[in-house]
Amino acid sequence: MTPRRRKKSELIDELVREFRTSGNLDDAFDNLAAKRLGVNETDLHCLNIVENTGGITAGELAVEAGLTTGAVTGVIDRLERAGFARRVSDPGDRRRVKVEVTPKFYARAERIWRPPRADWGRALAKFSGDELELIMEFLRATNEISRRQLDRLREMK
Repeated sequence: MTPRRRKKSELIDELVREFRTSGNLDDAFDNLAAKRLGVNETDLHCLNIVENTGGITAGELAVEAGLTTGAVTGVIDRLERAGFARRVSDPGDRRRVKVEVTPKFYARAERIWRPPRADWGRALAKFSGDELELIMEFLRATNEISRRQLDRLREMK
């Protein structure tokens, strides 16, 4: 008996479920990682944004994290006290200040994220370059959807 070919709508539904499961597992990992670093989840979320961007202004961080500028100021203050982030002059505009992660953060984070990075490397090695490009295209599309939906929720009353 030949297996039934699933409808595209069924595949999309399953993909959305798997994507949401992935997000939930990522949140659970980040919760434990934050505890190991001695920060709260919001602070870790902001550290991830700062690290991924290579440095960001407080205003940009507030938008990206979905926080108020006042809340982000508190986050940055806590991360500076922990030694995980620092404020630096923006080389492109000395009137602006950017936030960047510190070597101390990288040293502490390595024990947490090096093993999963190695696991990811092994798991993704089985895909061709073209398949990895397709996966990145999918993730960029879902990230754009998420950004649009965040904007929509920000505008809701």
